[in-house]
Amino acid sequence: MGLLAVALGLGAAAGIQQRLDAMQTRNRGEELLYLPNEKVLNHLCAGMDSIVASFLWLKCVQYTAEHFHSDQDFTWLNHMADIITHLDPYNVQACRYLAIFLVSLKADDEAGIELLKRGMIHNPFAYELPYEIAMTYLINRREQPDSPVQAAKYLGMAVETGNAPPFVLEVAQVMQGEYNLLDVERSMWTHVMESGDSFMRELAERKLVELDLRVVCSQLDSAIALYRQRHGQTPKTIEDLVVGGILSQAPRDPLGGKFFIDISGRAQNTSVLDERVKRLRKNLQTAIESYRERFQRYPAALDELVEKYIMDAIPPHPYAGRSWLYNPTTGAVE
Repeated sequence: MGLLAVALGLGAAAGIQQRLDAMQTRNRGEELLYLPNEKVLNHLCAGMDSIVASFLWLKCVQYTAEHFHSDQDFTWLNHMADIITHLDPYNVQACRYLAIFLVSLKADDEAGIELLKRGMIHNPFAYELPYEIAMTYLINRREQPDSPVQAAKYLGMAVETGNAPPFVLEVAQVMQGEYNLLDVERSMWTHVMESGDSFMRELAERKLVELDLRVVCSQLDSAIALYRQRHGQTPKTIEDLVVGGILSQAPRDPLGGKFFIDISGRAQNTSVLDERVKRLRKNLQTAIESYRERFQRYPAALDELVEKYIMDAIPPHPYAGRSWLYNPTTGAVE
């Protein structure tokens, strides 16, 4: 059955190749007429959607390069992007670069952003997709009044995936500091507080408290830096800041958690971290279930989620020095 499926998939690719070759002898205005739409491709692919999508992606790169070096006419690009991402919505790199092509070469930033947003639905752990939306707002929509705030918001989303490299975190911190996204987030949750739904009000109330706790952590980081200047070493506990004359008293957490200094020397709060642990653990469990649905078994190790392109990377545990405990028999993450 496996060999038959591959043969059918390659047969579909060969049929598509004939159509694409035929395009080269026709004018560009007719190209769209000869590229199969999603319904035709679903019939041709014989269950080999990702193989055909990869084939079309390579042809799309070839098409884009040829037109880039000739007439700069990318009429076919939107249609090709829709088909490729329809057949394989989990190909993060294809989604990312198709959006870059649309934005940079065709100057269709709206189509690029919408493509990236659709990709985020299927690939919630891929930092690249919200990051490219942020860059589109910063570069291509920089004249629009709300572009900086939108860029900062999507940079925050990229960081929240837990997979973003350090430079994305640094850019996000600069943007959020410059445009005070904490105030934007606070305004949003304050508005939710006016909801008639009791659950939404309760959720908003907690989120506002968590915002305050994050602000306190930032203030404590400044106090830690001052302690280092005065004492030549990093404090081990929050109480050291009080004894060292930096704080008059230790801050209090109304949610029942506590503030502490982690092994990297940064101020943290257990209520905020525990909430992040809960969210990331849920994301991991969702990815594990996606793996099980696709391969009819649980991954032997969390790294298989990356190897099989379910996740771009395993998010680090929010608590510095800790790691996830995974049971491959039950698929549970502790």
